[in-house]
Amino acid sequence: MIAMNNECEVSTWQPTFIAMLPEIEQKLRLAFCRLDPEAREDAIEEGVVHALLAYVRLDEQGRAEVATASSLAWYSSRHVRRGRPAGSRMNGKEPLSRYGQISNDIEVECQPSNWIDAMVEDKRAAVADQVAAKMDVGAWWGTLTKRMKEIAKDLRSGVQLPRLPTNTE
Repeated sequence: MIAMNNECEVSTWQPTFIAMLPEIEQKLRLAFCRLDPEAREDAIEEGVVHALLAYVRLDEQGRAEVATASSLAWYSSRHVRRGRPAGSRMNGKEPLSRYGQISNDIEVECQPSNWIDAMVEDKRAAVADQVAAKMDVGAWWGTLTKRMKEIAKDLRSGVQLPRLPTNTE
């Protein structure tokens, strides 16, 4: 039989963070004011998540009283500008990750409209290998659902997050 603990610890960090949230969002809006509206909203959302995670860590350490809306907004805006993801690990070697693009100064370019030809075009590859690759990609494309085709088209066109300005700009 499993023993149940009826005493449940009630966390008190949520109301405090919610009270600070409007000020955090205001400061993040100022920090990202030079971005276009869509990129600004994405950056603010990412910043709020960073601020929340930082506040929860401080609460777990028993140091939540040192957190202010200004310090949380400053901390989170720096993480967003550097491309640090809030909900996943950073991968500096992945050229399509925002962190990898910022840390390695990589820019992803859009491919031409005939992306299958562009994808398999390689001057070093034999003609037979190029034809086989085109046939394989064509067969793969035929197996995709409508939704997956739309996602593949977005990936093909180089959909990416805009580059955020750094302190040096």
